Amino acid sequence: AGLTAMGLGPGEHLKLVPGGLLGGVVKPEEFDHFHEMIVQEERVRHFCPGWEDGLEGGNAISIPVILKYGNEWMKKEVLPPLIMGETVSCLSITEAYAGSDVAAIRTTAKKDASGENYIVSGTKKWITTGQYSDWFVTAVRTGGKNAAGVSMILVPKSDQVICSKIKTKYSSAAGTVFIAYEDAVVPTKCLFGKEGKGFQIIMSNFNHERWMICVVNLARARKCTEETFKWAMQRKIFGTKLVEQAVIREKLAQMFSALETVTALQYEVTYSMCQKGSQSPLLGGRIALLKYTVTRVCHLIADNAVQILGGRGVTRTGMGRIVECFHRVYKIPAVYGGSEEILADLAVRMAIKAFPAEAKL
Repeated sequence: AGLTAMGLGPGEHLKLVPGGLLGGVVKPEEFDHFHEMIVQEERVRHFCPGWEDGLEGGNAISIPVILKYGNEWMKKEVLPPLIMGETVSCLSITEAYAGSDVAAIRTTAKKDASGENYIVSGTKKWITTGQYSDWFVTAVRTGGKNAAGVSMILVPKSDQVICSKIKTKYSSAAGTVFIAYEDAVVPTKCLFGKEGKGFQIIMSNFNHERWMICVVNLARARKCTEETFKWAMQRKIFGTKLVEQAVIREKLAQMFSALETVTALQYEVTYSMCQKGSQSPLLGGRIALLKYTVTRVCHLIADNAVQILGGRGVTRTGMGRIVECFHRVYKIPAVYGGSEEILADLAVRMAIKAFPAEAKL
Protein backbone atom coordinates (compact mmCIF):
# COMPACT_ATOMS: atom_id res chain seq x y z
CA ALA A 1 0.00 0.00 0.00
CA GLY A 2 2.96 2.31 0.49
CA LEU A 3 2.06 3.56 3.96
CA THR A 4 5.69 3.80 5.06
CA ALA A 5 6.62 5.69 1.90
CA MET A 6 3.70 8.10 2.22
CA GLY A 7 4.60 8.82 5.84
CA LEU A 8 7.88 10.32 4.62
CA GLY A 9 6.21 13.02 2.54
CA PRO A 10 6.47 13.83 -1.18
CA GLY A 11 9.45 12.65 -3.21
CA GLU A 12 10.94 10.19 -5.66
CA HIS A 13 10.87 7.43 -3.04
CA LEU A 14 7.11 7.10 -3.62
CA LYS A 15 7.86 5.53 -7.01
CA LEU A 16 9.51 2.58 -5.23
CA VAL A 17 6.10 1.28 -4.12
CA PRO A 18 4.96 -1.53 -6.47
CA GLY A 19 1.34 -1.26 -7.56
CA GLY A 20 1.13 2.43 -6.70
CA LEU A 21 0.15 4.30 -3.56
CA LEU A 22 -2.88 2.60 -2.01
CA GLY A 23 -3.27 0.69 -5.23
CA GLY A 24 -3.16 3.81 -7.39
CA VAL A 25 -5.49 6.11 -5.42
CA VAL A 26 -2.99 8.95 -5.81
CA LYS A 27 -0.04 9.26 -8.19
CA PRO A 28 3.45 9.76 -6.70
CA GLU A 29 3.90 13.03 -8.59
CA GLU A 30 0.58 14.37 -7.23
CA PHE A 31 1.23 13.41 -3.61
CA ASP A 32 1.78 16.41 -1.32
CA HIS A 33 1.90 17.17 2.40
CA PHE A 34 -1.90 17.33 2.65
CA HIS A 35 -2.07 13.73 1.42
CA GLU A 36 0.60 12.87 3.98
CA MET A 37 -1.38 14.66 6.69
CA ILE A 38 -4.39 12.43 5.97
CA VAL A 39 -2.20 9.31 6.14
CA GLN A 40 -0.79 10.39 9.51
CA GLU A 41 -4.24 11.22 10.89
CA GLU A 42 -5.74 7.92 9.82
CA ARG A 43 -2.94 5.81 11.23
CA VAL A 44 -3.62 7.05 14.77
CA ARG A 45 -7.38 6.43 14.81
CA HIS A 46 -6.84 3.12 16.62
CA PHE A 47 -5.72 5.19 19.61
CA CYS A 48 -2.94 2.78 20.53
CA PRO A 49 -0.01 5.24 20.60
CA GLY A 50 2.73 2.77 21.49
CA TRP A 51 1.71 0.33 18.78
CA GLU A 52 1.34 3.12 16.22
CA ASP A 53 4.79 4.54 16.97
CA GLY A 54 6.27 1.04 16.95
CA LEU A 55 4.98 0.55 13.41
CA GLU A 56 6.05 3.83 11.84
CA GLY A 57 7.52 6.25 14.38
CA GLY A 58 11.18 5.31 14.00
CA ASN A 59 11.03 4.96 10.22
CA ALA A 60 9.27 8.30 9.77
CA ILE A 61 12.01 10.30 11.48
CA SER A 62 15.09 8.31 10.38
CA ILE A 63 14.49 7.39 6.73
CA PRO A 64 14.39 11.07 5.64
CA VAL A 65 18.07 11.32 6.61
CA ILE A 66 18.86 8.47 4.22
CA LEU A 67 16.71 10.05 1.50
CA LYS A 68 18.37 13.47 1.74
CA TYR A 69 21.93 12.69 2.77
CA GLY A 70 22.52 9.01 2.10
CA ASN A 71 25.21 7.73 -0.26
CA GLU A 72 24.21 5.93 -3.46
CA TRP A 73 24.79 2.50 -1.92
CA MET A 74 22.43 3.39 0.95
CA LYS A 75 19.71 4.43 -1.49
CA LYS A 76 20.16 1.23 -3.53
CA GLU A 77 20.67 -1.33 -0.76
CA VAL A 78 19.21 0.08 2.46
CA LEU A 79 16.33 2.27 1.32
CA PRO A 80 14.13 -0.13 -0.72
CA PRO A 81 13.67 -2.74 2.07
CA LEU A 82 12.83 0.08 4.49
CA ILE A 83 10.22 1.51 2.11
CA MET A 84 8.69 -1.95 1.64
CA GLY A 85 8.50 -2.57 5.38
CA GLU A 86 10.94 -5.48 5.23
CA THR A 87 13.41 -3.75 7.56
CA VAL A 88 13.17 -1.03 10.23
CA SER A 89 15.32 1.97 11.14
CA CYS A 90 15.40 4.42 14.03
CA LEU A 91 16.83 7.85 14.77
CA SER A 92 19.45 7.53 17.49
CA ILE A 93 20.35 11.00 18.77
CA THR A 94 19.15 11.59 22.35
CA GLU A 95 21.41 10.65 25.25
CA ALA A 96 21.00 10.68 28.99
CA TYR A 97 23.40 13.65 28.94
CA ALA A 98 22.00 15.43 25.89
CA GLY A 99 18.34 15.94 25.01
CA SER A 100 17.41 19.22 23.37
CA ASP A 101 21.10 20.17 23.64
CA VAL A 102 22.11 17.99 20.70
CA ALA A 103 25.56 19.54 20.43
CA ALA A 104 26.45 18.04 23.82
CA ILE A 105 26.33 14.38 22.72
CA ARG A 106 29.13 12.13 23.99
CA THR A 107 28.87 9.02 21.78
CA THR A 108 32.06 8.84 19.72
CA ALA A 109 33.10 7.42 16.35
CA LYS A 110 36.86 7.03 15.88
CA LYS A 111 38.60 5.51 12.92
CA ASP A 112 40.50 2.26 13.48
CA ALA A 113 44.14 1.69 12.48
CA SER A 114 43.14 0.74 8.93
CA GLY A 115 41.17 3.94 8.45
CA GLU A 116 38.39 1.90 6.81
CA ASN A 117 36.08 1.64 9.81
CA TYR A 118 34.70 3.75 12.61
CA ILE A 119 34.58 2.34 16.14
CA VAL A 120 31.38 3.65 17.70
CA SER A 121 31.21 3.85 21.50
CA GLY A 122 28.63 5.41 23.79
CA THR A 123 24.98 5.27 24.74
CA LYS A 124 21.61 6.59 23.56
CA LYS A 125 18.34 6.76 25.46
CA TRP A 126 14.59 6.87 24.71
CA ILE A 127 15.06 5.69 21.11
CA THR A 128 11.71 4.81 19.53
CA THR A 129 11.53 1.45 17.64
CA GLY A 130 15.15 0.70 18.55
CA GLN A 131 14.03 -2.71 19.82
CA TYR A 132 13.13 -3.80 16.28
CA SER A 133 15.61 -1.80 14.22
CA ASP A 134 18.01 -3.17 11.65
CA TRP A 135 19.62 0.26 11.09
CA PHE A 136 20.44 3.06 13.53
CA VAL A 137 20.77 6.58 12.10
CA THR A 138 23.15 7.77 14.80
CA ALA A 139 24.58 11.08 15.93
CA VAL A 140 28.22 10.69 16.93
CA ARG A 141 31.16 12.86 17.85
CA THR A 142 34.02 12.59 15.34
CA GLY A 143 35.70 15.87 16.25
CA GLY A 144 36.03 18.38 19.05
CA LYS A 145 33.45 19.89 21.36
CA ASN A 146 30.17 21.54 20.42
CA ALA A 147 28.24 21.29 17.16
CA ALA A 148 31.24 21.36 14.85
CA GLY A 149 32.37 17.96 16.09
CA VAL A 150 29.08 16.15 15.45
CA SER A 151 28.59 13.74 12.52
CA MET A 152 25.82 11.37 11.41
CA ILE A 153 26.46 7.72 10.65
CA LEU A 154 24.35 4.70 9.67
CA VAL A 155 25.04 1.90 12.13
CA PRO A 156 23.90 -1.65 11.25
CA LYS A 157 22.50 -3.93 13.93
CA SER A 158 25.20 -6.14 15.45
CA ASP A 159 26.19 -7.86 18.68
CA GLN A 160 27.99 -4.64 19.64
CA VAL A 161 24.75 -2.63 19.44
CA ILE A 162 22.86 -3.63 22.58
CA CYS A 163 19.27 -2.49 23.06
CA SER A 164 17.53 -2.61 26.44
CA LYS A 165 13.81 -1.94 26.75
CA ILE A 166 12.65 1.20 28.54
CA LYS A 167 9.13 1.28 30.01
CA THR A 168 7.54 4.66 29.40
CA LYS A 169 4.04 6.04 30.01
CA TYR A 170 2.71 4.37 26.89
CA SER A 171 2.97 0.83 25.54
CA SER A 172 6.24 -1.05 25.23
CA ALA A 173 5.06 -1.84 21.70
CA ALA A 174 6.80 1.42 20.70
CA GLY A 175 10.10 -0.44 21.14
CA THR A 176 11.64 2.42 23.13
CA VAL A 177 15.15 1.46 24.21
CA PHE A 178 18.44 2.37 25.82
CA ILE A 179 21.23 1.65 23.33
CA ALA A 180 24.81 0.79 24.21
CA TYR A 181 27.32 0.93 21.36
CA GLU A 182 30.14 -1.24 22.62
CA ASP A 183 32.93 -0.55 20.14
CA ALA A 184 30.62 -1.26 17.21
CA VAL A 185 32.58 -1.55 13.94
CA VAL A 186 31.01 0.56 11.18
CA PRO A 187 32.48 0.98 7.67
CA THR A 188 33.44 4.56 6.77
CA LYS A 189 31.04 4.37 3.79
CA CYS A 190 28.21 4.60 6.38
CA LEU A 191 29.01 8.24 7.13
CA PHE A 192 26.37 10.74 6.00
CA GLY A 193 28.10 13.48 4.00
CA LYS A 194 31.26 14.70 5.66
CA GLU A 195 32.57 14.64 9.22
CA GLY A 196 31.44 17.62 11.24
CA LYS A 197 28.23 18.14 9.25
CA GLY A 198 25.96 16.08 11.51
CA PHE A 199 24.47 19.00 13.41
CA GLN A 200 23.20 20.60 10.19
CA ILE A 201 21.68 17.27 9.12
CA ILE A 202 19.92 16.91 12.46
CA MET A 203 18.52 20.43 12.36
CA SER A 204 17.30 20.08 8.76
CA ASN A 205 15.42 16.92 9.71
CA PHE A 206 13.51 18.59 12.55
CA ASN A 207 10.94 20.57 10.52
CA HIS A 208 9.21 17.53 9.06
CA GLU A 209 9.50 15.54 12.28
CA ARG A 210 7.92 18.31 14.35
CA TRP A 211 5.14 18.85 11.81
CA MET A 212 4.36 15.13 11.88
CA ILE A 213 4.22 15.16 15.68
CA CYS A 214 1.73 18.03 15.47
CA VAL A 215 -0.49 16.24 12.97
CA VAL A 216 -0.80 12.98 14.89
CA ASN A 217 -1.33 14.66 18.25
CA LEU A 218 -3.98 17.02 16.94
CA ALA A 219 -5.77 14.00 15.46
CA ARG A 220 -5.68 12.35 18.88
CA ALA A 221 -6.84 15.56 20.56
CA ARG A 222 -9.79 15.80 18.15
CA LYS A 223 -10.77 12.19 18.84
CA CYS A 224 -10.55 12.83 22.59
CA THR A 225 -12.76 15.91 22.17
CA GLU A 226 -15.32 13.92 20.17
CA GLU A 227 -15.50 11.24 22.88
CA THR A 228 -15.90 13.90 25.56
CA PHE A 229 -18.72 15.61 23.66
CA LYS A 230 -20.52 12.29 23.18
CA TRP A 231 -20.29 11.61 26.90
CA ALA A 232 -21.59 15.05 27.84
CA MET A 233 -24.57 14.52 25.54
CA GLN A 234 -25.56 11.15 27.00
CA ARG A 235 -24.57 11.31 30.67
CA LYS A 236 -27.35 12.39 33.03
CA ILE A 237 -26.65 14.16 36.31
CA PHE A 238 -29.10 15.73 38.73
CA GLY A 239 -31.90 14.67 36.38
CA THR A 240 -30.55 16.41 33.25
CA LYS A 241 -27.89 15.80 30.63
CA LEU A 242 -24.36 16.73 31.63
CA VAL A 243 -24.14 19.15 28.69
CA GLU A 244 -26.98 21.23 30.18
CA GLN A 245 -24.63 22.30 32.98
CA ALA A 246 -23.14 25.71 32.11
CA VAL A 247 -19.75 24.82 33.59
CA ILE A 248 -19.53 21.79 31.27
CA ARG A 249 -20.44 23.85 28.21
CA GLU A 250 -17.68 26.30 29.14
CA LYS A 251 -15.12 23.47 29.26
CA LEU A 252 -16.35 22.16 25.91
CA ALA A 253 -16.12 25.64 24.40
CA GLN A 254 -12.51 25.90 25.55
CA MET A 255 -11.76 22.57 23.89
CA PHE A 256 -13.58 23.41 20.65
CA SER A 257 -12.06 26.87 20.21
CA ALA A 258 -8.51 25.79 21.03
CA LEU A 259 -8.73 22.78 18.73
CA GLU A 260 -10.15 24.68 15.76
CA THR A 261 -7.67 27.55 16.14
CA VAL A 262 -4.57 25.38 16.17
CA THR A 263 -5.97 23.21 13.36
CA ALA A 264 -6.20 26.33 11.18
CA LEU A 265 -2.54 27.07 11.96
CA GLN A 266 -1.63 23.51 11.04
CA TYR A 267 -3.38 23.80 7.68
CA GLU A 268 -1.61 27.10 6.97
CA VAL A 269 1.78 25.58 7.78
CA THR A 270 0.99 22.50 5.69
CA TYR A 271 0.07 24.70 2.72
CA SER A 272 3.34 26.60 3.12
CA MET A 273 5.23 23.29 3.16
CA CYS A 274 3.57 22.35 -0.13
CA GLN A 275 4.63 25.67 -1.65
CA LYS A 276 8.12 26.10 -0.18
CA GLY A 277 9.17 22.61 0.90
CA SER A 278 9.36 21.32 4.45
CA GLN A 279 12.98 22.44 4.86
CA SER A 280 12.39 26.08 3.96
CA PRO A 281 14.18 28.38 6.44
CA LEU A 282 10.99 30.46 6.49
CA LEU A 283 9.12 27.60 8.16
CA GLY A 284 11.40 26.72 11.08
CA GLY A 285 9.92 29.30 13.44
CA ARG A 286 6.32 28.67 12.40
CA ILE A 287 6.62 24.91 12.84
CA ALA A 288 8.27 25.45 16.23
CA LEU A 289 5.38 27.74 17.21
CA LEU A 290 2.87 25.20 15.88
CA LYS A 291 4.34 22.39 17.98
CA TYR A 292 4.44 24.57 21.08
CA THR A 293 0.78 25.54 20.55
CA VAL A 294 -0.32 21.97 19.82
CA THR A 295 1.16 20.57 23.02
CA ARG A 296 -0.36 23.41 25.09
CA VAL A 297 -3.78 22.73 23.50
CA CYS A 298 -3.38 19.02 24.21
CA HIS A 299 -2.81 19.88 27.87
CA LEU A 300 -6.07 21.86 27.99
CA ILE A 301 -8.07 19.18 26.19
CA ALA A 302 -6.71 16.32 28.29
CA ASP A 303 -7.42 18.18 31.54
CA ASN A 304 -10.96 19.22 30.59
CA ALA A 305 -11.82 15.79 29.17
CA VAL A 306 -10.93 14.00 32.41
CA GLN A 307 -12.91 16.51 34.47
CA ILE A 308 -15.98 15.93 32.29
CA LEU A 309 -15.72 12.13 32.24
CA GLY A 310 -14.88 11.83 35.92
CA GLY A 311 -13.94 8.31 37.00
CA ARG A 312 -14.25 6.96 33.48
CA GLY A 313 -11.60 9.44 32.38
CA VAL A 314 -9.01 7.67 34.52
CA THR A 315 -10.08 4.12 33.68
CA ARG A 316 -8.11 2.28 30.99
CA THR A 317 -11.07 0.24 29.75
CA GLY A 318 -14.68 0.91 28.82
CA MET A 319 -16.23 4.17 27.63
CA GLY A 320 -13.38 6.33 28.94
CA ARG A 321 -10.53 4.36 27.33
CA ILE A 322 -9.63 7.01 24.76
CA VAL A 323 -9.75 9.92 27.22
CA GLU A 324 -7.65 8.03 29.77
CA CYS A 325 -5.10 7.07 27.10
CA PHE A 326 -4.85 10.61 25.78
CA HIS A 327 -4.40 12.06 29.27
CA ARG A 328 -1.68 9.50 30.01
CA VAL A 329 0.42 10.08 26.89
CA TYR A 330 -0.30 13.64 25.72
CA LYS A 331 2.70 15.06 27.60
CA ILE A 332 5.25 12.92 25.76
CA PRO A 333 5.19 15.05 22.55
CA ALA A 334 5.84 18.14 24.68
CA VAL A 335 9.29 16.66 25.33
CA TYR A 336 10.49 14.84 22.20
CA GLY A 337 11.28 16.60 18.93
CA GLY A 338 12.28 19.66 20.96
CA SER A 339 10.75 20.61 24.30
CA GLU A 340 8.10 23.32 24.62
CA GLU A 341 10.53 25.78 26.15
CA ILE A 342 13.18 25.27 23.47
CA LEU A 343 10.68 25.65 20.61
CA ALA A 344 8.98 28.69 22.09
CA ASP A 345 12.38 30.33 22.45
CA LEU A 346 13.35 29.34 18.90
CA ALA A 347 10.19 30.91 17.44
CA VAL A 348 10.80 34.20 19.26
CA ARG A 349 14.51 34.29 18.43
CA MET A 350 13.74 33.81 14.74
CA ALA A 351 11.22 36.66 14.93
CA ILE A 352 13.87 38.86 16.56
CA LYS A 353 16.36 37.95 13.83
CA ALA A 354 13.91 38.98 11.11
CA PHE A 355 12.79 42.15 12.88
CA PRO A 356 13.42 45.21 10.67
CA ALA A 357 15.92 47.59 12.27
CA GLU A 358 13.95 50.65 11.17
CA ALA A 359 10.70 49.53 12.86
CA LYS A 360 9.85 51.89 15.75
CA LEU A 361 6.80 52.84 17.77
